[in-house]
Amino acid sequence: MKRPDCPARTRTMPVLAISVAGLALAGCGGASSGSGSTGSGSSASPATAGGTVSAPAIFPATVGDTWVYQEKLTSMHGTVTNQVASVSPNPGGGEQVIMKSRDDLAGIPHAATRSTFVIHPDGSITVPLTQVGSSTVTVKSGRIIWPSAAQLSSGRPYASTLLVAFTEAGHALRVRANMVVRGAGTQPVHVPAGTYQATVINETMTEKVMGFKVTMDIRTWLAPGVGPVKSEVITKQGPLSSGIASEQVLKSFTRG
Repeated sequence: MKRPDCPARTRTMPVLAISVAGLALAGCGGASSGSGSTGSGSSASPATAGGTVSAPAIFPATVGDTWVYQEKLTSMHGTVTNQVASVSPNPGGGEQVIMKSRDDLAGIPHAATRSTFVIHPDGSITVPLTQVGSSTVTVKSGRIIWPSAAQLSSGRPYASTLLVAFTEAGHALRVRANMVVRGAGTQPVHVPAGTYQATVINETMTEKVMGFKVTMDIRTWLAPGVGPVKSEVITKQGPLSSGIASEQVLKSFTRG
């Protein structure tokens, strides 16, 4: 999901973020297709046998499902619209979901983008990596997994490692990013679309870029039958924190 004019979180170095079910900055950056080798972690890899999803996924995936979010990105405001464009069998088992997104922020040219999610038979989801900034990011190895609902409920972490390549100021760089995903229980959340009892997912990505340690914390609230209803992204460079760098809250959800 390349977006050349999308503002960076920081002007000193690129920072990577995750497109969480199309919620965290969907349509603002470059996304992988969700393919790649399985990252190492404290849990087993998602099941890949069989052609259908046998356990419920943690967000709905029917063609036409549409989410509209209010977005705050640094000093800018706007909306993000995500819609399921297609659902098809995944060659390795489960389903492949194509999500199309439109990010309408004041002062930024509008652009439609697409990203790919894989819902595995156990209900876990491979989600694409989304770049924040003007660099082109390519995932060389590894993948980001949202664990199944059962593992999220247990609070056990799922760890993975990504090797990503990008360019910054004309220099080709490679960075190893460590990702930890875990469930953080349930809590009520109030958004313009309503009040939900939501499952909370915490994700932490750490990397070292040009000698600087960068940490990104992403928190997502998911409501049963609706999917992501709110997300927050917080970035840290060394001991410094930028506070909430972006926030999206659900304005409306329409079933396909």
